[in-house]
Amino acid sequence: MAETRQKEPFHWRTGIAYKTRPKIVIRGYDLNDLTGSLDLGEMAYLVWRGELPSDAHGKMLNAIMVCMAEHAFSPSSAAARMVASGGVPLHAGVAGGLLAIGDLHGTFDRPAALFQQGVARARTEGRSLEEMAEILVREAREQKKRLPGFHHPQHIRDPRSARLIEVGQKLGVAGPHLALALAMEDATERHMGRRVWLNAVGVSGALLSDMGFEPELAKGVMLVARCVSLVAHVYEEMTRERGWRASGRSEITQPLDLELQRPEFYDGPPDRAFPAERRRP
Repeated sequence: MAETRQKEPFHWRTGIAYKTRPKIVIRGYDLNDLTGSLDLGEMAYLVWRGELPSDAHGKMLNAIMVCMAEHAFSPSSAAARMVASGGVPLHAGVAGGLLAIGDLHGTFDRPAALFQQGVARARTEGRSLEEMAEILVREAREQKKRLPGFHHPQHIRDPRSARLIEVGQKLGVAGPHLALALAMEDATERHMGRRVWLNAVGVSGALLSDMGFEPELAKGVMLVARCVSLVAHVYEEMTRERGWRASGRSEITQPLDLELQRPEFYDGPPDRAFPAERRRP
């Protein structure tokens, strides 16, 4: 007869926090000691990374989150408003906006992974960052792949990028990943026939990489920062606009207005009769 192994009762395993009736402990620190002593960015760093940030890392993380907190109408804010127009609670609208963040909008993980892999590859192959930048851009061009973190469909040259670079350099956070990113921007002129500018997502991915953030955790920074914006957009949609976004009485043509759904905009099968033999009584 097989021996029965005694198992522990189920319990969560975590290195993040625990609580008892009298206290709450986060990464080893009493929550009441943190309250009033850390700002939100520093607290996020502690929860995510497990240690208190240096002054430079705390300020850099705050700067990135401030920069990414609001960007007017983008896929995430528009999606959040459309979800909110259905009459859902605020948190459901915010969740809808978060679901719009992907490979083409707001993702920090893809450029972070690109730069981290590039720096690691340069070291393994004994190449300079400038040489690796040439290789990465040339390979992307030959393989017809996008360079994540470069170009912006609305700004072309993202007005946020230079300021983030300036802050990162002043704080001493900028390191090899940002250096590689900037060298790749230079290399685009030679391999793509025009300069393809780093956008704020790319700069943020590089700076977070220089701070030791893994790509997936870097994505989390964007998600939290953009929630600030999404709460505002959903709340405004709930309190200022009519539901459904289809009212013909609105001063502005609504995205679900019947005028935008006319037959001439339809390119599916033409009107057709339902087969008589398929009709049921």
